[in-house]
Amino acid sequence: MNDLTISMPPHIIIFPSPIEWPVTTMFDLAELLCISGLHVTFLLTPYTDDLLLHHFHVESRLNPYPNFHLYTISDGLPSDHPRSDSMELLEYMEALTKPIFRDVLTLERLSSDERGLVNCIISDGFMTFVYDVAKEIQVPVISALSLSPCSIWILSNLPNLTDAGEDSNSMIEGNTNLIIKHIPGIDGILTGDDLASMCQSRDLTDPSKKHLRKQMKELSRAHGLILNTFKALDGPILSRISSMYPNLYPIGPIHTHLWVRQEAQRMTPLLNYSIEENNNCIIWLESQQPKSVLYVNIENQAKLKWVQTRELWHGLVNSGTRFLWVRQPEAIEGRVPPKILKGTKERGCVVGSASNVQVLAHKAIGGFLTCGQWDSIIQGVVEGVPTICCPSSLDQEFNSRFVSKVWKIGLDVEWRWEKNAIEKMIRDVMGSKGELIENASKLKILARKSVRKGGSSYAMLDHLIGDIRFMHNGL
Repeated sequence: MNDLTISMPPHIIIFPSPIEWPVTTMFDLAELLCISGLHVTFLLTPYTDDLLLHHFHVESRLNPYPNFHLYTISDGLPSDHPRSDSMELLEYMEALTKPIFRDVLTLERLSSDERGLVNCIISDGFMTFVYDVAKEIQVPVISALSLSPCSIWILSNLPNLTDAGEDSNSMIEGNTNLIIKHIPGIDGILTGDDLASMCQSRDLTDPSKKHLRKQMKELSRAHGLILNTFKALDGPILSRISSMYPNLYPIGPIHTHLWVRQEAQRMTPLLNYSIEENNNCIIWLESQQPKSVLYVNIENQAKLKWVQTRELWHGLVNSGTRFLWVRQPEAIEGRVPPKILKGTKERGCVVGSASNVQVLAHKAIGGFLTCGQWDSIIQGVVEGVPTICCPSSLDQEFNSRFVSKVWKIGLDVEWRWEKNAIEKMIRDVMGSKGELIENASKLKILARKSVRKGGSSYAMLDHLIGDIRFMHNGL
């Protein structure tokens, strides 16, 4: 390494997975590193490029950062491929995107006189092919995970759940109400019902289970893990995870951390959301009373069955609460009673898309109903909004149990997708004045404190940047 290379700032590649929810958080992370003086190349596929354009004006976001560069590569799939199954998509990328990614790096297409060679790759931890390519060119990888710490810890202990003896055998054979005792640190929080079928199965040849085990095992190849959380929220679990993955960088909440660093640089935070419907729903919220609206955003709507949509809809209207509901248009004529449609028109606002960050920060929002995706949970924590979780996939179930049983900032529908249960939970959250509100308010304060100077996440970001510079200098 020559003196000129050492004198240049480190050049980082950030490569998000082609799934909707991690992309915007990874973009926030890229901005954070740019503010810190690093050169960043944000690597996109055509699909993730479209996702970014859907959420905000990319060019406006890039204007303050001459050291931020976008680069799009093919994922190897035809343009008309639906790309809807995330696990299938990651498998395709292993076969099709890997050689394209290797060519881009080995031919030094991302280098320039201003940026120099790539010194570090920050990628989604589940894109395991990145480790292989990085090893070939001798560049360290830091994984950025969109999962919560509790999900990472539980999934890392999957072998304990299916191989650990009598209790797990009973669980697998049908006694799924048993408390799981084979994961240190979460006694009394999970039962067998909280695990997806692939976790309950003892069939080690199950493709989903094999793939998930491989992904978790591959994390050990990373130099470290970037997590979108903070010590006051997840300290005990972070201590557990560090026994398996020593280099942890809990720097969240990342979107709030970005605002703080922009403020310190006298920069105006640029949200620039390009969603017209988002503006319309903000206008509607302006006409509502403080804390009077329930925000409903079930992010993975494609997996929501019609019977669940129907029960949720009845629960919303029957609760008498005003609500803002993000849901994609679909044919509903003849499927919903006129009374429900009338109640929706009177008390609800239904839009196709909206910005969680902007909506949750609005003074009219008094509650948040979500599927329990981690980025959504952490966004609700930042704003101190009590939460109702309606999980429908593996990590969402874990997050939901922690919301209700550990942090006690919300309620968990669990398996009760029934209109009366949902109605009661909505009434309880929107009318809550005790523990839920107090706990949510405390975590809001702690979340914001963590990203300011002297806070744990602030220090961890400095530690991450210091480690990247250390790698760059080859010391």
